[in-house]
Amino acid sequence: MKETKKEKILDAAVRLFHTQGFDGTSVRDIANKANVNVALVSYHFGGKKGLYEELMTQFLEGYLHVIKSELERTSSSVKEQLIEIVKSLIEYQSSHHYVARMVHREMTFDSMLVRELMSTYLRKEKHDLEEIIRSGMRRGEFRKQPIDLVVIHLRTMITMPYLSPHYLSELYQITTTEPYFIEKYMRHVRSWIDLWLCVEDFSSTPAFLLPRSIS
Repeated sequence: MKETKKEKILDAAVRLFHTQGFDGTSVRDIANKANVNVALVSYHFGGKKGLYEELMTQFLEGYLHVIKSELERTSSSVKEQLIEIVKSLIEYQSSHHYVARMVHREMTFDSMLVRELMSTYLRKEKHDLEEIIRSGMRRGEFRKQPIDLVVIHLRTMITMPYLSPHYLSELYQITTTEPYFIEKYMRHVRSWIDLWLCVEDFSSTPAFLLPRSIS
């Protein structure tokens, strides 16, 4: 399908914001890279700020849609459903890694835009993750423990590789957009869920590895 001019502008803006930052990118830069008339940026988005907000909103709407889609699927257990949610979110961020980094980085600042996005999107993400953890506890699959701390830890595992890709690249030679990374990373996530969330037989696990609540 032929890319529209609006899509070309969005794609150009993503790449320029990633390499030059918001302040270092001009509307003319975006128009030149997209090979469109500079007036189209204002026509479609109302300017650079509106374009930036559109990119963030699109990403977060897609992010929430991933969670919603996985929650609607039939699963053999809450554990497997949680694992599929994490995997799908990792894959979604990998396929939108430029925007993912931009959004996660922006969320570390305090601004009116961030407050609105937190209220609209991240509060819903928090609710959905809390509900699946709570569901696992009700069904006896997950051990009872502070849900807020579980979600904080879980969300950090989900977002960190795409918030700080250069850190992983420079210090660990890890490329978070490669399929092998997702496969290896998900093995770790599954192990973490097994050890720290699931009700299992820990008789063979060394005491120093056990969560405090069960040691």
